[in-house]
This record gives sequence, structure tokens and C-alpha cells, in this order.
Amino acid sequence: MPTQHDYETARALALDTLSKLDIETCCTNAGLSPELVSPGIKRVPIPYLGHTYTLTVHNDTIFFDDTSDPLKIPDQVLLLHYLITARGVPVADQWITFREVPSGSFYYAAFVKRAIVPLGKWFGGKPSLLDGVARVIGQVSESPGDKALKIFALPRVPVALSLWKGDEEFPPEANLYFDQSIASYLPTEDIAYLAGAVVYRVVGIARNLALC
Repeated sequence: MPTQHDYETARALALDTLSKLDIETCCTNAGLSPELVSPGIKRVPIPYLGHTYTLTVHNDTIFFDDTSDPLKIPDQVLLLHYLITARGVPVADQWITFREVPSGSFYYAAFVKRAIVPLGKWFGGKPSLLDGVARVIGQVSESPGDKALKIFALPRVPVALSLWKGDEEFPPEANLYFDQSIASYLPTEDIAYLAGAVVYRVVGIARNLALC
């Protein structure tokens, strides 16, 4: 499990890497629109799980603006990696499981702990709860699963939270699916982290709506 120091080191490395890239190209590939504030200063609004965070690029200096809802360092790393990794590949509208992403089997245990277990705990056997969450974020779909909530976690990163009600023979199940293009936007370790972030965001919304 990464420590706070690990994340701080990863953020420093990501900022250094991004400072050496063409920010306009990175934004285009990631589906983002940088705003020129003044000569040498650009701001990049980044929609992430229903909120928008701003990355400021001042010549070779890059930082996230302070907001009333500060972005945690692991999430900062995720967004920086998104900008660095994005290749502009179209969303394929074809779902894959985490095991199908590169090296997915290696990170699968972390993925299950961060995402599948809490999703099943809070929503297992109760797919109808996704209807309430969809009023705040995402869109309900009838597949994959008995019901799924499709969320664009980042502009070109859709995620589907899927539920099966179960029956007398099989218990309720939960899983997360990603677009086939996901590896063109995030490294696998970040995909595992994102899955947990999406689930906890949805659980938080359900709690606020008194659905759980």
C-alpha cells in the first residue's frame, strides 16, 4: 500500500514529467480545454467525479489551485498521470473487466479491496439504489449486469458500476467495467485507484441521499 511519502514522490515526478511536455497537446489528447489567463499563464479545468479542479501552468511551474474542496495528493497524481498518459484515442464503447487491462491480474487484489468489496457491501442486491445516485452523477444503464451506473470519471474515462440482484441459487454480485480505451489514458495502478475513488464517491452520494 503506497504511503503519503510515496504519493508525494509520485506527484513531484509527474509534475516534472508534465513540465517537459507540450501542455496543449496533453490537453487535446485528454479532452480538456486550457484557458489563457495572461501571457505565460494557463489554467486547465479538469472535471473529475462531478467536481472541476483547476491546474495552473505558469511557464515551467505547474500546480493545482487551492479550492474549498482540496484535491488529495493521490487524486492529484491520478489527474497528472491522466494528462501525461492520454493519447486521444476515441472511446470505444466496449466494456472490459479490470483483469483485461495490462497487468490487471497483478493489481487485481487491490482492485477488489478498493472497489468491488465496498460496491457489493453498499449496493449488493439493491440495484435500484443506482437510480437515486444517477440524479447527482452518471447515467443508469440496463447493462452490464441487472443494472449499471455509467460515470465519466474523467472526460475520456467512462466507468460502469454493475450490480446483479442474485436469486435463490446465486448471491448478489458487483463489478466495475472500463472502456476498452482505458489503457490509453491511465496506467493500470491508477485505474485500480480510480475504481475505488468512483465507488466511494457513489457511496457518499447515496449516504447523503439517505439511500444506504
